[in-house]
Amino acid sequence: MFFEISNKRKTGVSLITVLLFMLIATIAATATWKWITSESRSSASRMLQREAYQSSIAGIENARAWMTYHASDIGGIVTQYLKQKRPVRLTPVLQPLAKAGQTYEVWLTGVHVENSSYKIQVLSSGEARNGSRHSEVAILNVTGLYQVNVPADNEAIPAPPPPYSQLFWGHNS
Repeated sequence: MFFEISNKRKTGVSLITVLLFMLIATIAATATWKWITSESRSSASRMLQREAYQSSIAGIENARAWMTYHASDIGGIVTQYLKQKRPVRLTPVLQPLAKAGQTYEVWLTGVHVENSSYKIQVLSSGEARNGSRHSEVAILNVTGLYQVNVPADNEAIPAPPPPYSQLFWGHNS
């Protein structure tokens, strides 16, 4: 009789053990699935944020390259900034990004002109495919700018020179 009671308890304990093990396995599988899906969402978010960062850096690098080859234009933009004391948008003169859905906006936001080399502050705001934005500020040390006067709107525009054919040989009708 003692043997029968002990055997019934063993079968009841094994059923409870199996049920607890299945509960723990289900909880572990659910937690793992939740962790994997949240990791993929955060990975996509990190990728898009990285795209926005790269767009803003591309804007700064593009502005730097443009300044290298357009010193007279930069002299005019610096003069415009110093007269108006407002940021000057540089984006229209820069090359657009070749990546679909990625853009940048570049602004000249500050100029320090106490020395012969100017310190120019450039703000670049990059945008990724989903609209995430990242902004970077760069301070560029610029030397060798031309001193340029920005023409006023009311100044008279000089007449264009005559056509090339009239300059040396006269005009043929």
